[in-house]
Amino acid sequence: MTDTQSLIDQLAQDPARPVGSPVVPFALPVIAIMALCGMGVALVFSEPFLSVDLYGWGPMLVKWGFSIALLLLCVPALWILGKPGRRSRWAVAALALPFIPVAALLIFEMAISGLLVAGETWANCLTAMAVMSPIAFAGAILAMRTLAPTHLNRAGLVAGLFGGAVAMTAYAPFCPEIGMGYMAVFYCLPIFAMAAIGWFSGPRLLRW
Repeated sequence: MTDTQSLIDQLAQDPARPVGSPVVPFALPVIAIMALCGMGVALVFSEPFLSVDLYGWGPMLVKWGFSIALLLLCVPALWILGKPGRRSRWAVAALALPFIPVAALLIFEMAISGLLVAGETWANCLTAMAVMSPIAFAGAILAMRTLAPTHLNRAGLVAGLFGGAVAMTAYAPFCPEIGMGYMAVFYCLPIFAMAAIGWFSGPRLLRW
């Protein structure tokens, strides 16, 4: 830890309390961006939950379970990273948890039938992820800027994961495709790409 980082952490532990609560300024961009993405896909796409009619709730619950779990882990991680002096490694490490069952199911599927990634609506999926992920990422950055993050690469990475999770959560009900191979390629890879963008751009976007 650098001397500057130590000084910041010591100042953050000062008992003096700032005027006003940072919760509302932090929460507003997060909530607004999730609502915007949800309404956006509802206006652009039709036939929600078609995969449920075709295949039952199983595939839908896997997709939504993953994206919502990642989303719910990202929000407190963003908050913790925005509060200097708090230990954040555990909050970031916890973000790997939703990927573990996905990886296990992917390995199982590959052992049974090989890697299957075909899907007629793959272009819609990539477009939705490519459009909504940066928008949600921008919302996370705005939320973080109301706080005082010091681990900027780490904060940017979590903001990127949040962006991808919001996009997948919003679009998944309108996606008729199933299969872990499809999910890995057209959902998880874009989420990882957004996380990488966040990691590299975080220091520039979140600099005080």
